[in-house]
Amino acid sequence: MTIPAMPAKGFTVIQCSGVDADLFLQNQFTCDISRIDQGDWGLAGYCSPKGRLLAIFFVLRHADAFMLATHGSLAEEVIAGLRRYILRADVTLQSCPEKGLFFVDQTGGTSAATAPQDNSDEIHRAVTLSIAPKVPQHDTQGEDPFARLCILRGIPILSAALSNTLIPQSVNLDLVGGVSFQKGCYPGQEVVARVRYRGKPKQRMICARVATSERIPVAAEIECLDQSGGRNGTVVSAVADSEPDQTLLLASVPAAALKNGGHTAFRIAGAPLRIRPLPYSLSLET
Repeated sequence: MTIPAMPAKGFTVIQCSGVDADLFLQNQFTCDISRIDQGDWGLAGYCSPKGRLLAIFFVLRHADAFMLATHGSLAEEVIAGLRRYILRADVTLQSCPEKGLFFVDQTGGTSAATAPQDNSDEIHRAVTLSIAPKVPQHDTQGEDPFARLCILRGIPILSAALSNTLIPQSVNLDLVGGVSFQKGCYPGQEVVARVRYRGKPKQRMICARVATSERIPVAAEIECLDQSGGRNGTVVSAVADSEPDQTLLLASVPAAALKNGGHTAFRIAGAPLRIRPLPYSLSLET
């Protein structure tokens, strides 16, 4: 039975076309654009020269163009930023307000496997993405199934509240196929590569559940009760869980707090977080 595609809320679709579109995006994004096949999708970070993420894109190769879906709160700013680098290249960037990002959950709504797979291809097979004309959306009382799916699969969604604050490793973008360490230069590449080859990530992203029905805002502080060197974490994304009075979230927390077998206690607004497994292992050394 064919599973119908559902709209992903809160995203803006940007079309990048032209003879030089491949090379242009390859020189701007953290991923290897050449590895995204026709009809397939990939994750990409767009960084400042200091290596901080300005946006994260779901990138789809679509006919002779690329369709870039990013959080709506960032769209205008990133379009303007990317256009500054076009110069004489044959590239056109334009917002597509009539189009939306659609998804199919191939997991059937199940949570992440308890045994990490260490394979970003597994994450991609769990989610099918497409770009299509928008359809009227019915009120679902605040439900956001795509955000929930991304949280369970450990896929970061970056909004304006966290733009220009975190490097790719802080949200596990390198662990879900969103960073290539073999490709050429892009803005911030030196910083991102240095963390991998000469240092260690200071933060990594976890999935957790907290007993609350209150809305948890992006960038809300996560309190680390020990083993964090005095540093706290921050909420990357959060959504109401299918269970009553429960919220699922992704949070970027100090890597030092994860080196004691996961026994560090985390809290938000006084409520304890229960860490859930991700479908990949957290690398704390690279």
